[in-house]
Amino acid sequence: MVMGESCRMEILYMDPDTYTSIATHEMRQSILTKLFKEAYNGHSMTKQQLADALGIKYQQLVYQLMNHLREFWTVTGEEKVRGTRMEYIAPANPHGIYICIGKNRKLYIVDPIAELYGPLSEVGIRCDSCSKEESDHCVSSLIDKGIVPKDLSDTDKETLALNNRKEARPLDRGFIESLKGLSAGNNCTLTIPCERCSYMQKRNLITIQ
Repeated sequence: MVMGESCRMEILYMDPDTYTSIATHEMRQSILTKLFKEAYNGHSMTKQQLADALGIKYQQLVYQLMNHLREFWTVTGEEKVRGTRMEYIAPANPHGIYICIGKNRKLYIVDPIAELYGPLSEVGIRCDSCSKEESDHCVSSLIDKGIVPKDLSDTDKETLALNNRKEARPLDRGFIESLKGLSAGNNCTLTIPCERCSYMQKRNLITIQ
């Protein structure tokens, strides 16, 4: 997949019940990861194809999609094959990274692309695999674009410390801004410079030309 525009990450809120139902269930995690990665590779999948790729029964997949993962996917098309209607599905927010806020400003994340499901203090973020230089470049870009402020407040630093984040990487800064917009119900969209999005390039999810 060639990205002509910037790689994008969208931070979205999810309710605690949704987070818990995913964080404690490996099958649901596998479904989300496969669905999101295939979407980044430009592939639409039918539910049957997704079930086959995961090695689970079609009925099992449909049950999980309809009862526990409904907010994460959407129907992108359909066709009839031998009288049977087949739906093609994809992530509702293909660039989504979901956060849940717990007691004492503890953050919990669901990042299907990075296969990260759990407390931020334990699982970390996708940016952790990048070098300090790569991370600093992205943070500087976010500041230059006015997406995040140059300096962190004492409260911001406190929130990071409560989540065992010793340095503020791009997504950390995005999480902080998202928390500020919580009362207004806003999402914080981060635009990362496509020529330096090392995480996505290393995993062959995007190719920059």
